[in-house]
Amino acid sequence: MRQLRIIYLFGWVICLLACSEQKKSVNLIFKGPKSELSGIDMIYSDSARAVVRMVTESQITTPTEDRIYPKEMKLWFYDKLGNVTSMIRGDSAHFFRQTNSYRLMGHVVINNQLKGELIKTDEFTWLPGEKRIFTEKSVSIKTRTDIIHGVGLDAAQDFSTYSLRHVTNSILTVDELPTN
Repeated sequence: MRQLRIIYLFGWVICLLACSEQKKSVNLIFKGPKSELSGIDMIYSDSARAVVRMVTESQITTPTEDRIYPKEMKLWFYDKLGNVTSMIRGDSAHFFRQTNSYRLMGHVVINNQLKGELIKTDEFTWLPGEKRIFTEKSVSIKTRTDIIHGVGLDAAQDFSTYSLRHVTNSILTVDELPTN
């Protein structure tokens, strides 16, 4: 009888082991962001002097170390005395680590406070290492007296100087005609 119980118990153990699921070892790869930050207010400096201030609601860092700014981004550029020279805002932005460049996209507005100009475009690229900004897109520049439209813009990052590649449909005004 005792042998029968052992055989019966041994049969149950074999049955349970045969019916259990085998767990497979699966290497899952995480494809999400490396990190997510919110409430960004960052100052880039050179020799302990503020050069650029960046404010945005969120930053997503990808596994390739690119950074995506899905919400509005604002940039303030400062001169050597700490005065704001220009302010830029865009609907979103992307930092590309490979090229060390930022691309601002969607209703980009640049307020050049030194010259009292307002520049609008759909997208531009900022190269902090070269301290320059450029775009291949349509550009509209409103000065105190003129409205200038063009395609393509190259500028210093503080907008102290800039040039349009192709000027189109512009309205230029003069305060008064010269007298003889």
